[in-house]
Amino acid sequence: MHGVLPNSLAPPNPLHQLRPPQPLRMKNRDKSSTLEGHTWAHRPPPEDVYEHLEEFFPDHDLDKPSIEDSRGTPPTSVEQTYGIPNIVDRDKALVPPQKSIRTVVEQHKKRIDRVSRGEPSADTMVWRKRNTKIWGGPIEEIDPSLQTKANLDPYAAGPDRILKWVRGELIAKGTYGRVYLALNATTGEMFAVNQRMKSVQAFKTEIETLKDLDHPHIVQYLGFEETKTFLSIFLEYVPGGSIGRRLRDHGKFDEEVTKSFTGQILEGLEYLHSKNIIHRDLKADNILLESTGICKISDFGISKRADDPDGTASHVMQGTVFWMAPEAIHPQNKGYNTKVDIWSVGCVVLEMWSGKRPWSDDEAVTVMFKVYQNKQPPPISSDVVLSDLAKDFKDRCFTIDPEERASTAELSQHPYLELPRGWAFKSFK
Repeated sequence: MHGVLPNSLAPPNPLHQLRPPQPLRMKNRDKSSTLEGHTWAHRPPPEDVYEHLEEFFPDHDLDKPSIEDSRGTPPTSVEQTYGIPNIVDRDKALVPPQKSIRTVVEQHKKRIDRVSRGEPSADTMVWRKRNTKIWGGPIEEIDPSLQTKANLDPYAAGPDRILKWVRGELIAKGTYGRVYLALNATTGEMFAVNQRMKSVQAFKTEIETLKDLDHPHIVQYLGFEETKTFLSIFLEYVPGGSIGRRLRDHGKFDEEVTKSFTGQILEGLEYLHSKNIIHRDLKADNILLESTGICKISDFGISKRADDPDGTASHVMQGTVFWMAPEAIHPQNKGYNTKVDIWSVGCVVLEMWSGKRPWSDDEAVTVMFKVYQNKQPPPISSDVVLSDLAKDFKDRCFTIDPEERASTAELSQHPYLELPRGWAFKSFK
């Protein structure tokens, strides 16, 4: 059966099998670019993927015709002889021509060239979003073990035509699932798919959180699919990896880069908080980077919508200890609200200043005691020298009383984040 995107769950599909994950098979890939010991793998730019499809989709026959060509002869054009349809011609007309995944990708690349020729524009972005938000009809993963067989319903047409997709290499793994590179085999567009084995209700909660979000600094939700084996959530593909990955590869960031990224994170977070959504797991590994320096908040696996009038979302400890606020570590009495994300912003800024996670010298249990019992913020590394403005920004994030802690709007206006006139992001070397 087919999954339906994004408004309903489809019946289970016994043909789907969750294959063992493999890290990206990059040329000249060293140990640091594998998933060993890290949460995120390298996320190559789309043009690299399109040029080397075999490396990123090694389990698929990319040249076998298996995708319906929507430009084929429509069934309504069947010729008739003396009022009786010609059966042979009718069957030919009802079976649309098929094309390979590689052909679909080549056609998509030509569309990209036509649309985005010259400097990127608002019109280009509108076209790109419209093209990605095609979800809404039947969708089905192409199983490589069945790819040699007829994989299409030749009588499907119009809105009932099945959208095909293929799963590629593993690009991320974590507590709440594994993220794979994926390809819309119907349009040639790339996206990411987060697959996990969790309760349907928990998955639906995440879908409800994500489905209406639309912001340049939030990873775009595209849709979902349920099969007998696992649940999949389809997301915008963000090339370049995470801030955490970049810190591990390159060390701490320059001051201007830190300011730029922090400002963008606050913009995305302010949008989430305006929707009464608490992220609850904000950290450098959950902030993805475009090659142009655009940041996008990702991983909403434990996010929570604050339904109470006072904005309190939960009395349950959730998150990653090293980035957690005191009230989130022991929330039974008063619970917590969006201000827990502000503490996490401070922790992410510390990561960018130092190149290391907060509390890098301590174990989780020790951190819980220091943060909740002793009300201590994460220490600053001895090799990090902060200006007065940077110290004030940090202190506004790590105010112990959440009522006194700064909001996203207040931090966004902090003078520490002001960038030099004419500054522009340059690619990491």
